[in-house]
Amino acid sequence: MEVHHHPHVEKKNLKEYFLEFVMIFLAVTLGFFAESYREYLNNLSKENEYMASLVEDFKSDTSFLQLSIHQLIPYHLKWMDSTRNLLEETEHLGKDRMLYQALIIGTAWTYDFHFNQRTLSQLHSGGFALIRKKEAVNAISNLEGNYKLFSPVIDEMQSMQNDIDISSYAFLDGATDYQAGKIAFEDPLFTKLQLSDVPATAVVNWQNKDAIMLYDNKLHKYSFYLRTGIIDDYEIFIKEITETLQAIQKAYKIQ
Repeated sequence: MEVHHHPHVEKKNLKEYFLEFVMIFLAVTLGFFAESYREYLNNLSKENEYMASLVEDFKSDTSFLQLSIHQLIPYHLKWMDSTRNLLEETEHLGKDRMLYQALIIGTAWTYDFHFNQRTLSQLHSGGFALIRKKEAVNAISNLEGNYKLFSPVIDEMQSMQNDIDISSYAFLDGATDYQAGKIAFEDPLFTKLQLSDVPATAVVNWQNKDAIMLYDNKLHKYSFYLRTGIIDDYEIFIKEITETLQAIQKAYKIQ
C-alpha cells in the first residue's frame, strides 16, 4: 500500500498577510493616481488647444472686420454710388453695360460678418467643462452675449440686401446678370469684373422708371445705413473681440 506524502506548506502569519495587503493597496492606489494624473494632463492639453484655437478664431474675426471697414465696404460703396449716378442720369444711351458692372460690384455683399463658431461649438459640446480659469469663461460668455445683441443688425442688413437684389429683377436681364456675376465672384473684391466682361447684349429696361426709382431709393437707404450704422457696429465689435482675445492671451500666456 502506497503512502502519499503531502508537501509541507508553511502557514503565513498575520504580519505577512498585512504586508501583502499593504503592497496590493499601494499598487492599486498608485495606479489610480497615475491614471488620474494622465487624465489631468490630457485635459490640460485639450484646454490649451481649445484656447489656442479660440485665439486664432478671434484673430480671424477681427481681421475680417478690419478688412471690411477699411477695404471691402468703401470699395463697394464707391460702386454703389456709381450705380445710383447712372440710374439718376437722364441720358442712358450706351450705358447698359456700365450699369451692370457698377450694380453687380456695388451690391456684392462680401462684408457680411458671421461670428466664427469653429471652436465655440466644440466648447459648447463639453469643452467648457475643461476650462479651469473663470476669467476666460466669463470673457467668452460676455462676448457671446454681445454677439447675440449684434446679430439682429446683421439680420437687418441681409434683409435689406435681399430686398435690393429682388428689386433689380424688374429692370435687369437675369441671364446677363448671372453671367457677369459669375465672373465677378471669382475675386473677393470683384476687381475681375471689367466692363469688357459684361456681354455686349446686356440690356436694361430703362422704361420701367418706377422700378428703377424704387431700386434707387432702396440703394440710397442701404448705403446710408452701411455708412452710419454698420461700420460703427463693426468697430464696436472689434473692440469687444479684442478685449476677449487679450483676456485669454493673458490667462494662458498665448501670443
